[in-house]
Amino acid sequence: MRFIDNGSLYTVMYSARDVDVFKRQYPCSGLPTRPIWFQFDKRNGDLVDATPGLDRFDGSGLVALSQDAQRYGERRLGGRN
Repeated sequence: MRFIDNGSLYTVMYSARDVDVFKRQYPCSGLPTRPIWFQFDKRNGDLVDATPGLDRFDGSGLVALSQDAQRYGERRLGGRN
């Protein structure tokens, strides 16, 4: 995973390998094995954007992946926001 501080937002990027590892926990998720990113608002942690085309994938796997990204980003931010 990669963390990017975008000022008022932060982005967490998964490589295709990261997604593949995650999919082993959610084998029925149907998520594509390709790079995926999520962008969050620093103030409240709201998801504000994601890799285009993810709206075709629904379910607990996608939610879990986004929540994992959010927690990772919050840990990386520490007390910086």
